[in-house]
Amino acid sequence: MDLPLISHPTRDEDTETYTDDQLTEVGDLRLDAHNRIVGERAARLFGTADETGAYLQAAAALHDFGKATPQFQAHVRPDREADYADEETAHARLGALATWYVLGELGAPDRDRLACTLAIARHHQALPNAAQYTAEPLARAFEREDGAIRAQLDAIDDRWPSAAEALLEQADCPNPDWDQFYSWATSGTIATELRELSAEKSLGGHQPESRFLPEKLYDRTLRYWSAITLADKSHAMDIPEAWVFDLDTLDRETIEQYIADLRDSPPDSEHEARLNDERERARRQAVRGIHEWLTTSTENSRIATLTLPTGLGKTFTGLSAAFEARDILAERSETLATRPIIYALPYTSIIEQTRAIFEDPDLWGADPKQSALTVHHYLSQTVVQHDQYEAADATATDDEATAELLGEAWRDGTILTTFVQLFESLTGPTNRQGLKLSALRESVIILDEPQALPKDWWNGIERLLELVTEEYGARILAMTATQPSLVRNLETESLLEAGETHERADCNYCQSGPTYQQSLPAAAKTTYFEAAERVRYTIDQTALSKQLGVDESHIGYGTATNRILDVTDEDGSTLAICNTIRSSRELTETLSERPDVIHLGSYIEDVLESRNLNAVESRLSAATIAKAVLDRYETTRPATEKRTPTALLTLNSRYRPFDREMLIELADRLSTSAIPFVLVSTQAIEAGVDLSFRTVFRDIAPLDSIVQAAGRCNRSYEWGENGGRVVVWMLAAPDEETPSEPTERPPAYYVYEKGSTDAGIPGHLELISTVLADIPSNEDVPDVAVADDAVTAYFKALDQKSLWAGDLRDAIDNAKGRWLGRQSLIGGQQTLDVLVALTDADYGEIEALSTQIQNGIPQGYERLENAAGIRVSMPKSIIEDTPQLNRVDKQERNSDGVQVFEFTGGSGLEYDLTKGGLASTEDQISNRFTL
Repeated sequence: MDLPLISHPTRDEDTETYTDDQLTEVGDLRLDAHNRIVGERAARLFGTADETGAYLQAAAALHDFGKATPQFQAHVRPDREADYADEETAHARLGALATWYVLGELGAPDRDRLACTLAIARHHQALPNAAQYTAEPLARAFEREDGAIRAQLDAIDDRWPSAAEALLEQADCPNPDWDQFYSWATSGTIATELRELSAEKSLGGHQPESRFLPEKLYDRTLRYWSAITLADKSHAMDIPEAWVFDLDTLDRETIEQYIADLRDSPPDSEHEARLNDERERARRQAVRGIHEWLTTSTENSRIATLTLPTGLGKTFTGLSAAFEARDILAERSETLATRPIIYALPYTSIIEQTRAIFEDPDLWGADPKQSALTVHHYLSQTVVQHDQYEAADATATDDEATAELLGEAWRDGTILTTFVQLFESLTGPTNRQGLKLSALRESVIILDEPQALPKDWWNGIERLLELVTEEYGARILAMTATQPSLVRNLETESLLEAGETHERADCNYCQSGPTYQQSLPAAAKTTYFEAAERVRYTIDQTALSKQLGVDESHIGYGTATNRILDVTDEDGSTLAICNTIRSSRELTETLSERPDVIHLGSYIEDVLESRNLNAVESRLSAATIAKAVLDRYETTRPATEKRTPTALLTLNSRYRPFDREMLIELADRLSTSAIPFVLVSTQAIEAGVDLSFRTVFRDIAPLDSIVQAAGRCNRSYEWGENGGRVVVWMLAAPDEETPSEPTERPPAYYVYEKGSTDAGIPGHLELISTVLADIPSNEDVPDVAVADDAVTAYFKALDQKSLWAGDLRDAIDNAKGRWLGRQSLIGGQQTLDVLVALTDADYGEIEALSTQIQNGIPQGYERLENAAGIRVSMPKSIIEDTPQLNRVDKQERNSDGVQVFEFTGGSGLEYDLTKGGLASTEDQISNRFTL
């Protein structure tokens, strides 16, 4: 076998970016060229022009050093037959060995040396538990005289020592002499050095000990590993460098023009005019707060907070502030002209509403399939396409793979995503999840309602925010309607407070910024809450009955129905938020049994079936379908002399996303109409769904969740100042016969106390009830008394329950990557996805993609990805108890393949728009826990 050594064959492929000097005479990618370019790309992704960047570039330039062996070259060349053991054709650990050597020659500190070595050793895998992996499999591999590493070294020494020496030299090794490297590598010295940083000597040998690891090893390893992984994959896939680094962006000027146009339109009332002024005052003040934060604050303050009451336009205020911060930081930077804005939300179910802002043709009109905006959650088609993909060959497999990699790597100017995508990618990510982490470098991250993060993750989240701000240099903007203590131990800057004291006359950014016709002086933060009094609260006695020494009582569903209907008339609407799906189904059923209540689910089904609508490729918008449903309802609803029948809808996570969008559209039209309307929902509606009701009933919940529920009440003052009413009660178990003397635990227990994984907060309901009882005048409570005073008291009480203790922070501090990879923000039960058909067209769509997948046709997988609108996540326990439910690939359940199921009727499940979506025909205990 002759030189040159290759990284991988490309002779039968059309290459785009490889130059002639990178290819062999027969068109294969040269190993030295691949290593060099990956080193350069990784260094650019890392971005720090100091010794740490140099260490990374050296390591990345050695990432495929292990391919310089006869074993690998015989394996990778298509015209050669390899006759070596599989472990001798592996290359990552030999690259790690070279990395440890070269970084030692460069004098790298222990943290950088070990971090780079681990990153190279695992550049095709997820990160391990560092101490155990370093002290045992890695160290053992390097000291075995009869192992694969020794066989590889001997083969290089015999065949290509000069080529290997050239690779060491290319990595800027101060002494790239092969003989010296070979002598050191075969001595086993590295095993001793690695164990000194990862293990304690014992009588039996060595015991892995995380306390010996360098401080914050996980942080540095994660950053090195993610940069190397993306650099390697992007070059191996022949992706142009510009596509990786030149990010398209959205601009702040468009927001300014959009809001100016809105303010030129006459308001409907004097109250709306005043509210609009408060929204704009807060927005301008927050932008001035950005100026203060970035010009006078210390570098230790990399987290800003924006606390505004619901209805005062946090989304536009936050975006304006984030774009301003991005532009100022870019102006200052000598190396990074464009940095992404990452907008993270709690739930997939509310992303579409925020996405609509970006796609609004009167605003940016952004297309998530083109660069400038990427939408990333588990149901989205996450791609970044460039001009080339607009051509007819856009469906080519290679092009799609490139677009998907760029999308998942967040190589875009604006990313709209979920907390799950962001934080789970920082906690033990898979190799593919790690691609996005380089995008965090000097980014601006908006966390919208971070208090919605699971409270048992808060300690870990605080540590992850340290990692993101210190290691990646990111700036965080936390937007809330409440003031959680999530970042209590971190230095933060309140944008409103900073903007209130900011001296505009002395600020170049203020002077060069937009000019406004109307002056709106800054105000104290408390002023915004006082000016935004939308609701009054009633704390029901049942919500106070979890206190010690008080007889516990619950609200039965018949009583709840009476109270809901009593306050729902032609001048109003009611939202009832339940804690579990089973509870919402019971309340829906009890309401539906009343003669003057009509559930619109049957009307929706009629419209969809009469038009034989394909929910995957529907050309009808949610608004069009909603109008058709209401037209049918108006013409066919039963007449009554007493009153207009009350329209009823149900919303939870068991509805198809396609149907949820339509349900929210219907609720939006009905909640402020002349038709009496009730929406029964789970708490998934609370954050970010822009609906407004006159009355909201909320099953007992954490105080921040109660305030979020109040955000759906009198949202834009449709019923005047303080015209909304929020009632907090405690609903009974659906099967409870005597709620006044309950024998069963309420639904709230399974969500907030026991928890779906037995990891809830002990005594949580008692704590909530006690805080509610401390509010004066429970029958008529001012908005600010709950949104500010009670929420603050609640978080202080939580602190005393040692929520901050936990394993997540310790695992990060101790670099336990494998353990972290098993953690999930979603928590609770494992879920599986089911494709749900409602119409004949849906049935046909599922059958077609299933047939294609069975036959191995790539378009079947594309159709499956595009079927996000009909995918419903179900607890794995329900799927396991429904054996007649088939997978879309028709394979056995425990076999490899596509772990997505299909529901086209029967199969032990039912999909009913009047009862709560997809459910088992047999009651399942899992319904107690899910949203």
